[in-house]
Amino acid sequence: MSNAWYALRRTIAPWRFQELADEVLESLPKAGVDELIAKIDSEEFTHGQPNLEWVKKYCRKLKPLKQTLEEKGIVFSLNPWITFGHCDRGRDGSVNIPGLQTMVDWTGIQDKCCACPLSPAWREHVVKVWTEYAKLNPAVIWLEDDLRTFNHRPVTISCFCDLHLARFSERIGEKVTREQLTAAIIKSENPHPWRKEYLDMQRDVILETVKIMIDAVQAVSPETSFGLMSSGPRAHCMEGRDWHKLADVMSPNGKLISRPPLGSYAECSLRGLYFTADSIKITRYVLPEGTIEQTEVENVPFTAYSKSLNFTFLQMAASYALGCEGVTMNLFDHCGSTMADDPDMLQMLASEKKYLNSLAAAAQGPARQRGVQLLFSTKHGYNKHLDNAVDASALAANDYWIAETLETLGLPTTYSDENVKATIGQMLRNYSDDEIKQLLSGGLFLDAVAASVLFERGFGDYIGIKQIAPPVCIDDLEPLSAEEYHNKSFGGAKAKMMTLTVPNLFSRPSYSQAQLSDKAKLISSLVDPDVQRKYPSMFAFENSLGGRVVVHLLDWTTACGSSFNNHYRREQLQNVMRWLSRDTLSAVVPDNVFPLLIRRDLQHATIATIFNLTLDPYPQAKIELYDQRQITDIHVLSPTGSWQCSKALTVASNKNHHSILYSKPLDHARPLAIRINFAQ
Repeated sequence: MSNAWYALRRTIAPWRFQELADEVLESLPKAGVDELIAKIDSEEFTHGQPNLEWVKKYCRKLKPLKQTLEEKGIVFSLNPWITFGHCDRGRDGSVNIPGLQTMVDWTGIQDKCCACPLSPAWREHVVKVWTEYAKLNPAVIWLEDDLRTFNHRPVTISCFCDLHLARFSERIGEKVTREQLTAAIIKSENPHPWRKEYLDMQRDVILETVKIMIDAVQAVSPETSFGLMSSGPRAHCMEGRDWHKLADVMSPNGKLISRPPLGSYAECSLRGLYFTADSIKITRYVLPEGTIEQTEVENVPFTAYSKSLNFTFLQMAASYALGCEGVTMNLFDHCGSTMADDPDMLQMLASEKKYLNSLAAAAQGPARQRGVQLLFSTKHGYNKHLDNAVDASALAANDYWIAETLETLGLPTTYSDENVKATIGQMLRNYSDDEIKQLLSGGLFLDAVAASVLFERGFGDYIGIKQIAPPVCIDDLEPLSAEEYHNKSFGGAKAKMMTLTVPNLFSRPSYSQAQLSDKAKLISSLVDPDVQRKYPSMFAFENSLGGRVVVHLLDWTTACGSSFNNHYRREQLQNVMRWLSRDTLSAVVPDNVFPLLIRRDLQHATIATIFNLTLDPYPQAKIELYDQRQITDIHVLSPTGSWQCSKALTVASNKNHHSILYSKPLDHARPLAIRINFAQ
């Protein structure tokens, strides 16, 4: 069985079925593909809500293909393109489902095709359709990422049809109009109690609906497992998703496969790999331990005009470096083209199989993901304070930028427990007072908004703040030019200036004025055009709980971006994180620009993988690890998939710190994967 499991998602167009099926049978073994996930009624040629007779006819075509694939040792699974429906695209769902109730948005605009999950006609229809799928006895049936209450067109946040309004009214014991409900959900400041009730209702409706579909399959094919394509935990805060309860419903045989989205459907920048890595880590965090991960490697609208072979390979390499069990690959179009029309893709899959298999075999299994710990709660949508929100899309978590910024500056991140934790925005509203005190007793990094939340809740004395104002644009204060990073104890010096024209050339950040404790240590200040220090910017504080806190008085959601990053910023934040960790920071890339470092600790080894996310080769690559164990040997993964000793790889150890230097150039085309073995 492959460690680097390849599962190809492929539409076999019904008007060209046999030719494409024959190609699949011939090509998949050569490319090292382990599983075919047959996509049904997909993309451009979808019929919207699928016609039952059409489904029966198409499944009859798939049955002999499944049998022949299994004879060749290739697993057969199914991926219906819709659950509720992604969008209308001119389709009318009532053509195939008479009496269909479609989704209605918060303004009253109604979809033509996307089904409301409460629709009795849709529920009856979907049971019949999924029963036909089950008759094929697939290894896995995937529920697509339209299994959500947001992002349907024109519906953007949820369904407010009469069925939903009636159910909500029943829950609270009074009749509620659409206008009353939406106003309550997006109420400014403290959340209205109806918001929680509505999110709970959405959670319950999804669980109820999924169980109907799972039960329909189980009645026919109890051996079939289920896969969940998701849209990322930050987005699912908009609908109150309970990931563990959903996993329970979807794993009647004890097995759930997760397909986290990797983004970068069309190639824009190598730095899209930051989202790729974060999406894997945060989705893993919210799901039960033991969930199988097969990531979403997808090119849209396909061919080399959309994404290079190398970027596709790098997304696969990042998946396996993070310990995932497989990748689901949506690499060819849904318009009936042959895979032979894009032959280089299959060749790449075949040629990189050994390399990826070795990387996956080394990184998989029980392991600890290392780095600065980012905080996340699935309850964020319940507790977030809104300000002039247009709709409930504001309930999504907007803290992603802390992940990309720290990674960009050589600081790997994780959602596993670490002694240095970092958060921005309002995430701390989801933590109890006792949990916050626990956080404050260790090392904690905060931006202006996160610090304001703690001050509001009475923790000002623990973070070194006597008073703090809400963030405002710095241009509303007075002319300000730069952030001077001046504290020598944290690596600063006089006239080390960083621009305040952030996050890009056309923007300026928001800042919170604050009165600091006398014991706060100023790390940087905002200066005016005459280089006069006017306001504190970043400071460090040691509190009575024995913890260390660093606060940056910029609102990071307005500051992070291209011009926020520079060599001084890297030096500043790396030194801050070292101080917060009391010099036990788990991993750091001290020098290189735009690295992506992945550190996974297994029982007696560490797998460290570094990606160069620039087009300029690194002349050399350096990784610093904190580890109390003694290194016995170290190997690098060759392009052919073998772990080898290398004279280019040297280690300098000083007590509990290990500095690993790779003295050869490292370009963007292939990561540097290192296996470090420790004395037992």
